[in-house]
Amino acid sequence: MPHYRLYYAPGACSLAAHIALEEIQLAGLGDYATTRLLLAAGDQRKPEFLAVNARGHVPVLSFRVDGEAQTLTENLAILRLLAGRHPQAKLLPADAVGAARAWEWLSWLATDVHAHAFMQVFYPARYAAEAAAQAAVEASGRALLRHCWQDLEARLPRQVLDAGAGAQGYALGAFSLVDACLIVFFRWARRYGFAPQEHYPRWTALTQRTLARPSVQRVFADEHITLDDPLPARSKPAVSMSSFGENAA
Repeated sequence: MPHYRLYYAPGACSLAAHIALEEIQLAGLGDYATTRLLLAAGDQRKPEFLAVNARGHVPVLSFRVDGEAQTLTENLAILRLLAGRHPQAKLLPADAVGAARAWEWLSWLATDVHAHAFMQVFYPARYAAEAAAQAAVEASGRALLRHCWQDLEARLPRQVLDAGAGAQGYALGAFSLVDACLIVFFRWARRYGFAPQEHYPRWTALTQRTLARPSVQRVFADEHITLDDPLPARSKPAVSMSSFGENAA
């Protein structure tokens, strides 16, 4: 049985990989352990973690292939590996078009939403030196995110609003990695004042259905997070702008 170790920060984008691993474990297809990093404490910049990932960000997945130790970084790469190694976990649609739709969602969330729009809100000081310019950067990021949320809501199927939809009430019908990522962004949206629960009924219904899954409940409990956690104090920006692991943990 494959064994994994996930390096994660509570509530960061690594949450999606954590949920995927829990789905795999609950299906009896593999097991995993975790190493928690507290970004506010600077754990991602400590030598012991930099020896694992010199870029200093999460998630990181450690595993073995034919007895050889492997380390994989970048959220999309980790999600792809887990879905590919464990097709029985049904983390992606089985058909080629459905799987492509999943990667369409995941790519957009990782680039337009996370790396572009949200990073301006998380760390405006990385993009401008003066306070007024930083405020403009954050305002730009928030405007982009509002557009993203409208796009997201429109693309979700109406079936997610059906309380009786059950196993077919997710973004692509059945539960997939897309839903694991969408709950990450819903939590971030709440914490940063977008109130998605008031403005986006499809996204809210999908989030509640995802939150009810045993895997998600176990991961939220393990990471000691909820949808309503208060926003942390804004830390000083890191020197590198590539550290996307330092976000809304």
